[in-house]
Amino acid sequence: GAEWIKTYPSGDAGCGHANSHTMGMTEEEMRAVAEEAHNYGIKVFGHCRGTKSIKIALELGYDSIEHGNFMDEESLEMLLKQDTPLVPTLYHCQMIAENGIEIGFAQEDVDGHKAHVDCGTEVAQKVLKGGGRVATGGGDFGLAWNPHGGYAKEISFYVKHAGFSPLDAIRGATKVGADLLPNEPDLGTLEAGKLADVLVVDGDVLSDITLLEDHTKFIAVMQGGFIKAGQMAESLSLKSDAID
Repeated sequence: GAEWIKTYPSGDAGCGHANSHTMGMTEEEMRAVAEEAHNYGIKVFGHCRGTKSIKIALELGYDSIEHGNFMDEESLEMLLKQDTPLVPTLYHCQMIAENGIEIGFAQEDVDGHKAHVDCGTEVAQKVLKGGGRVATGGGDFGLAWNPHGGYAKEISFYVKHAGFSPLDAIRGATKVGADLLPNEPDLGTLEAGKLADVLVVDGDVLSDITLLEDHTKFIAVMQGGFIKAGQMAESLSLKSDAID
């Protein structure tokens, strides 16, 4: 019943000898996963930080490159030509770089995640400039250094530190994010016939992206056309109580 498959072709900072430039899967294993997933019409994503894993994933038709921090120019050209989305996951790494020592990470792990941010930011900028798709998500929320509820901080990070325009960052969190999902035709943009998952904010987010971080500015959070939260939900609740 899985809707998509995520694999770990490369290592990661904080994984000892299995660092970001090592392979965690063989090419044969990656091929088997891609062929089997695609046989069932299921998308397959790859945690690929090092260049070797990125190239193999692109050659095998992976549907998304997760992170891609150390992507070289050849890999970048392949990604843009194939229009494969990139999910940098920069904010997650930035939080470890800033708070890792306090939480208990070793210095080398903190340094590794800082390198992820520095190199990943440059790659994300190149992909965006080249007309590619960058999803401003994948924040690995729910961890000590990145708790739930701060999702909008990831979008702000791309504007403040990665050189994205507010519109590019929002598009990455909506349209491109939806491109990665199995039911993407119903999501991602405001169009007739699509699910009305809408956030209505009091203010101009293109002038101040941090408005998305302020829940007091949320006029309405709609899910499938129904108002679930925000000022309008509170107003409707009060009216309902008055009627009762």
